[in-house]
Amino acid sequence: MISPEIIVASFGETLRTYRQASNDPHRLNRRLSQERLGRLIGEEMGDLGFSGAAVAYWESGESRINAADRKVLLALIRVLYNCRGLKTVAEANQLLEMGNYRTLDETEARTIFPEVTADIGKQAGFENSSGNSFLVGSLLAVSQEELETLIETAKAEGPEPSWPRVLTGLMRKAADGFSITRTTILWVWVGVVAWFLIAPSLRLPFTDRSELSLAMAKYVIGSLVVPLAIGVLVDTKNNEYWKRQAGVNTILLRLYTYQGAGIGFNLGYFFIYPFALGGYYLNLNTSGWVEFAAVITALLLGNMGACVVPHNLWRAYERLKFSDGAIFFFVAFLGPLWGFFFLEFYSLLLAPATGASIILLAITFLVFRLKQKPGHLT
Repeated sequence: MISPEIIVASFGETLRTYRQASNDPHRLNRRLSQERLGRLIGEEMGDLGFSGAAVAYWESGESRINAADRKVLLALIRVLYNCRGLKTVAEANQLLEMGNYRTLDETEARTIFPEVTADIGKQAGFENSSGNSFLVGSLLAVSQEELETLIETAKAEGPEPSWPRVLTGLMRKAADGFSITRTTILWVWVGVVAWFLIAPSLRLPFTDRSELSLAMAKYVIGSLVVPLAIGVLVDTKNNEYWKRQAGVNTILLRLYTYQGAGIGFNLGYFFIYPFALGGYYLNLNTSGWVEFAAVITALLLGNMGACVVPHNLWRAYERLKFSDGAIFFFVAFLGPLWGFFFLEFYSLLLAPATGASIILLAITFLVFRLKQKPGHLT
């Protein structure tokens, strides 16, 4: 049962109450400390976790967990439950609601509270007295109470049938919850630029030398510009993980973000390029699909590399120094080198035997080179 004191408290005060009611799993009969809670959250998430100071800031209200960091919130709930501070789904949802966070859905609740089976729907509020399931609310993106209110309002506002008004209300609510952010628009523009610059290099064969030169010039520019754009869109300044890491050199963090974007972008491009050659060898008209796949793969791996590379270096060395990953800045020259190579050995690449061998050797070298340092993508 939740005490009246917890109900009227803030998220931070409630978190402190549940933490102090938790037992440290590594120290018998010891209360869970702020530092230990931060480390246990890290163990649940598979990273370095949080410092005791970060947890203290949550409890004092000086900072809060970003609502978008759902994994942090779920790890926090799981640790408090495992340490016997939180005991029910209802208590977990009460804590989340105090921080204005979304409550546990059915899958999350069943994962964190595995012992709770038959009664989980009632504990978490997934069912009401009318028997409507939580699934209805999930599919319609509304709570059961909101759905019932919407239905009653629709009935009272006009003649039968009322379902068109209910459907209109649901569509309006869905539209209110959907937004296209500035970052989304910028990603679309980066995709358009990437397609304009790298797609021509995939349209084999070229009709003459001038078309070949123009296509490779665009590719070289794209290999330099697009990774920089990806790196800009990966926001390390406002990232909660990097905020709580003491001693991070922000300039090097940005440099390694750009480096990771370049590595991922080139890996994505070279992963798709053999399909362009294969389509040419087999005389298949696949250029449109290959271009689309190349752009999407390059952007996805570029974004992944921008996030993963600096993090892997930080975990490996517990620091960010230029010397730790300097060798991988060669990726900036990879595009121009490939452009020069392509211009010189274009005829060899169009021959199935030599072309396939060259591409395979290039990919093998790149992959094995990346695996020599902890900054690789895998």
